[in-house]
Amino acid sequence: MRSRGPLWMVVVSLLGTAAALWGATKVSWGSDHQLGSSFDAVALLALASVAGVFAVNGWVRRCLGAVIAVAGGFVCWQAIAAPGGENLLSGRGLALLGGVLFLAAGVLVVRYATTLPAMGARYQLVDAERRSGDPDKDMWDDLSHGEDPTRNERGT
Repeated sequence: MRSRGPLWMVVVSLLGTAAALWGATKVSWGSDHQLGSSFDAVALLALASVAGVFAVNGWVRRCLGAVIAVAGGFVCWQAIAAPGGENLLSGRGLALLGGVLFLAAGVLVVRYATTLPAMGARYQLVDAERRSGDPDKDMWDDLSHGEDPTRNERGT
């Protein structure tokens, strides 16, 4: 059974990342230093990652999680290495928070890649489970799966 618990943790982490990084570009870093569009672009990457986590599955989702984790590590490094004040309530603190959330989301995606639900997963049913016993419903289900319900087993 696929668990939705880790999925919500990933989504909230990614949305928190986007909000924190966007906020980091809008507040002062202490010495008139703002990273501007560099963190705006990563905030957009975090928002796009929300859609990506839903859209892909399997090893592609693990690769996406690795990219998210690497981007989170990069954001943390940028926040620590950037010149400016040491006040954690400034842009540096918001950027560091965003980086930690991004890194955590990436680790969660890699860890739970096979158990997170994916778009269209409910349509991936085994034929035996798909049969309801109602011939009309089964005919429409066959059409939905690209099968020609007018053909019999002999191919005519």
